[in-house]
Amino acid sequence: PEKKVKLLRAAIAAHSKYQREAANGKGVDRHLMGLRLCLQAGETHGLFQEPVFGKSASFLLSTSGLFAGDNFVGTGFGAMYPDGYGINYLAGGKTLKFGVESKFESKVTSTREFGEFLRQALRDMRNAVEQTLPEEERKVAAKL
Repeated sequence: PEKKVKLLRAAIAAHSKYQREAANGKGVDRHLMGLRLCLQAGETHGLFQEPVFGKSASFLLSTSGLFAGDNFVGTGFGAMYPDGYGINYLAGGKTLKFGVESKFESKVTSTREFGEFLRQALRDMRNAVEQTLPEEERKVAAKL
């Protein structure tokens, strides 16, 4: 479990860094969207015709973090594609909530199964972290 927890902490640090950079205008997706919105009606640019640009704007897993604290009740965030998922998440002081959405008509997605796998992944992370803690710090019981 020590190696898993070390990797988990590294992933958290990297995600936090990228989140801060994006919040400070250092993400590229909004910049590219701004450039595309500057085009006149009917106008195009070669950049936006490149296959790699199309792939970079296609998110089968679309996520959004919410920062409303522990008292946030309802959420909603839709999948961008018929075979994708829309996931919003809220990490409060005592709360971790996820909203999972997929299209009912899709033959390749399942909101229920995604939620089950997500819960199991969170349990696995909790168990790995708890195993690396001293016994007296393992008191807090999470509801998953």
